[in-house]
Amino acid sequence: MHPTDLARRLGATTLFSHLPRAQLASLVERSPRRRVPAGTWIGDSPGGLKSHLVLLAGELEAQRTWTADDASQTTSTWRVGVAPDGPGFSLLGGAAGQIRVQALSDAELMTIDGDELDAMLDGSHLEQSPALARHLKVFHKLPLENALQAFDRMTERAVRSGQTIITQGEPADAYYIIVAGEAEVWVTDPLSDETRCVTVLGATDAFGEEALLVEGNRTATVKMISPGRLLVLDRSDFELLLKPAMVEVVDAEQAHGLLRRGAARLLDCRYAMEYDECRIPGAQLVPLDKLRREGVFAIDPEPSYIVYCRSGRRSTAAAFLLRERGIRAMSLSGGILGWPYEVEGSNN
Repeated sequence: MHPTDLARRLGATTLFSHLPRAQLASLVERSPRRRVPAGTWIGDSPGGLKSHLVLLAGELEAQRTWTADDASQTTSTWRVGVAPDGPGFSLLGGAAGQIRVQALSDAELMTIDGDELDAMLDGSHLEQSPALARHLKVFHKLPLENALQAFDRMTERAVRSGQTIITQGEPADAYYIIVAGEAEVWVTDPLSDETRCVTVLGATDAFGEEALLVEGNRTATVKMISPGRLLVLDRSDFELLLKPAMVEVVDAEQAHGLLRRGAARLLDCRYAMEYDECRIPGAQLVPLDKLRREGVFAIDPEPSYIVYCRSGRRSTAAAFLLRERGIRAMSLSGGILGWPYEVEGSNN
């Protein structure tokens, strides 16, 4: 079946009906198809099927085992085939968990990533929220409930050209997203007292999260250079709705395992001097103060990253910034201070 025709037919099912046609067509184009011989066990995790299977030809047997109220193990078995008078396929969802699937005959099937579909469905429901939310990157990285609540709790503020929104050194009280207009970010070096503009922010850019995440004072001054509008989320709502969903933390043992398997790369968000003195082997240096501007462009957006600093405070902010830009990132709990494995550098 041609991908366009398959996307159209899938769009008539309950599972896929909420997706825009173009988005569903793109998903079908990206989803792998394969032929498997009779007797093949089909799965993508030790616990069983996690993806959604679209059976295009042949017959499958599915088994699901669960623990009954009396603690006994119960198994349910059923067959899945393609009805001659149906839409030309059958769906087997990976949502129930602990499903094992075996091909009873030679079969042709397509695998649709369950996590990707969940994210797309969240995004499609977000399409029904106010138009502004659909264009803000951060909302598409949140669970649907968090995104809608955050948007509801944000207040819109008109700002004038030349107005200072936040000031370096002051306590943090809110998170901001630019709806319209542009703003400059100014940083004063505490050693030289030199002040310079480090970047310019525009529509859909956000700022103010770093101080909220590390529970410190503002690290920069943000000043409007044109009239505009901002969305403002206060500190308590940020901590309730955005911080838990946007910051994933891993401990040293988990991180070490991911790195050994090649499932993640390392980013060091400290200063160059700290990096030179002592670092985890293989880490790419992207200091936190550069991450908001040119640093993010030096990062391949495809892999997953484990970000670390000295203690875990700066890496929390760095991981948030990366996820805000669509890059999967995790913060290393305890930082390099709590890293029990190999390190290298000038002090070794």
